[in-house]
Amino acid sequence: MTTVDKDTANWRLYGGGGLLVGGLLWLVGVILSGVAGMPDVGRWVTVIGVVVVAIGLFLVAWGQTGSNGAVGNNMMGKVGLWAAAIGFLAWGLLPVFEVGGDWLGWLVLVLVGLGSLIAAVIIMQKGVARGLAKWMMFAVAIVAIVYFLGAFGVLAMGGDVMMVLAYLFPVVVALTGIVYVLNKK
Repeated sequence: MTTVDKDTANWRLYGGGGLLVGGLLWLVGVILSGVAGMPDVGRWVTVIGVVVVAIGLFLVAWGQTGSNGAVGNNMMGKVGLWAAAIGFLAWGLLPVFEVGGDWLGWLVLVLVGLGSLIAAVIIMQKGVARGLAKWMMFAVAIVAIVYFLGAFGVLAMGGDVMMVLAYLFPVVVALTGIVYVLNKK
């Protein structure tokens, strides 16, 4: 079993910090768009936050040397985190360039949902993350899958539930970041 030490700590500091900062920026963007009535500013803050989340996921996968991220040297776990990161990048950046449609949403659902679910299983099995940090990627995967299935009408949810999920999604990502940053031996 791999232990967390000074050589592996950067996946949690930089990756977890990226998830924390990105999740908070994303949440601020959602609040600015919805509650504060500043949709243009909120949109850009959200885009920046989602991109920072994607960078955080890449850092959680790699760690310092590439073999000591949260998934250790497991390539399937790295691919899962990369897929989730690419999904977040696509979700954040492609609409900025006016590229999108239903196919983009389904692509993001598959990349973020399935990628984070695969990564969650590997993170749990590898034992690099400890305690609650071992389980937090499951929360990201579940919220992502429910959010996107609700957005596409596969799950029948009202507007109020979708609004709650729009706020919950970045909060869960930020909480995952906090737990990763605080992960110790």
